Amino acid sequence: MKITKILNNNVVISKINGEEKIVMGVGIAFGKKNGQQLEKEKIDKVFRMTSEEQERMLTLIKELDDDVLLISREIIVEANQLFKEPLSESIYIALTDHINYAIKRCIEGTTINNPLLYEIKRLYPQEFNIGLLGIDKVSERLDIQLPKDEAGYIAMHIVNANMHESISNVYEITKITQSIVNLVRYHFNLDLSEESLSYERFITHLKFFSQRLIHTESLEEVMDVSLLSSLQEKYVESNICVDKIGTLLKQNYNHDLSNDERVYLILHIARLLKSS
Repeated sequence: MKITKILNNNVVISKINGEEKIVMGVGIAFGKKNGQQLEKEKIDKVFRMTSEEQERMLTLIKELDDDVLLISREIIVEANQLFKEPLSESIYIALTDHINYAIKRCIEGTTINNPLLYEIKRLYPQEFNIGLLGIDKVSERLDIQLPKDEAGYIAMHIVNANMHESISNVYEITKITQSIVNLVRYHFNLDLSEESLSYERFITHLKFFSQRLIHTESLEEVMDVSLLSSLQEKYVESNICVDKIGTLLKQNYNHDLSNDERVYLILHIARLLKSS
């Protein structure tokens, strides 16, 4: 791999199989010139983007401080350790752009509050911790203290890249998930143990349930109706709570719970009650 064009010490353009790619690595271009070979051990990321995405990335890199790009890269490296599959490459543009403008806003004295900060901290604790790590890195490298609201926004970009959703959809998924959790908590007057496996499974189910809801998709009706009847008799209070969830979703999202969705919700809530 030869360098076609040096963008900065950490980013170059290289031609691979006749196609130009953006290649990133710490110090990858230090002391190098166009036409020289890249050192493979320094290559962290090769961007296989559309021509439009590459153009956006090139435009962004031109106005970035090198440290911002490295901070974004380090956040993404940490985030990728949370998941089996690497995050969508779109996060490299979206997160870097967000951090860059967050820093500019902070310098100008402009603060944007994150209305879902509380929900993000509760529903995506690992992603939020990486967000906190990100604002610490900004403080260490640039001596700029971003507010904790920005840790929430960084977490949202990670969730977005993992779920392959738009940021607006991720916010809606978060709102739906938290509204159901709150309903369960208040219905049973329950102090949910957020470290329990049952809670983690419930939250995971709700995230994907909410994702299907905003895309107007429902689970296929594959279960025997008799199973639902049996569970409704066995877990009466859980079923009453699921009825309330059904009413909430109908009123706010015009969504009717399918029998299969009811089965899963009853079982998850029953497990929550048992573990709590």
